[in-house]
Amino acid sequence: MRCYLFNPRCLLFITAFIAFSNDVTLVSGDELVPTLVNVHVYYESLCGDSMRWIRDQLVPSYTSLKKYLKITLIPYGKATQTRESETGLWHFSCQHGSSECLGNKAQACAIHAIESDYQENERQDQIVNLIGCTMSDRYPPSAVETCATKQNLREETRTRISECIKSSLADDLLAANGDKTWALNPPLSFVPTIIINGVYSKENQNAALNNFAQLICSFLLDDEKLSTCSTL
Repeated sequence: MRCYLFNPRCLLFITAFIAFSNDVTLVSGDELVPTLVNVHVYYESLCGDSMRWIRDQLVPSYTSLKKYLKITLIPYGKATQTRESETGLWHFSCQHGSSECLGNKAQACAIHAIESDYQENERQDQIVNLIGCTMSDRYPPSAVETCATKQNLREETRTRISECIKSSLADDLLAANGDKTWALNPPLSFVPTIIINGVYSKENQNAALNNFAQLICSFLLDDEKLSTCSTL
């Protein structure tokens, strides 16, 4: 159909196309791109609230919602860090003691190893599954390597995790997480802190703690909600 100005059939087509394009994003081949919600989680390996949230909120809803999620996990929480000027060695103090520091380092190593060894489209699944397993353990600080084996991570990834835990890289990774945590505005006051799409709000924080799936569904388009959220 040739379109000329004021042709009623063309105006109807153009109006319908504009209305459609306002609701979805298209890529080549008219493939629909799902809504993507960025979620940053600032947590601690021995924090009861962190363990419960990951075990009871993130893990149960992840499979259904993962195509709408971009999750970044930052183990550090209410810790502090100093570095010796002469030796360059890091010293950390964690809210729940030195064991929590070790657990935070181990999880930082695991996240780093997966990001290094897996393709982008595989990383999130592997990271969420591993951290979910670890934080569901009775004692998360010692569970990372066991969970990596249970999850059947690649041998080279398991080796990378173990070597990282024993090396200064673990300190550097935890210090980097500290920098991210200390840069939060407003400053972190509760663990876990969940930030949605780069902006902290008390409303989103409370909603994430009480019903993470419902919160994510509130950001989705109507057709996405209908196909995904009705069963959650």
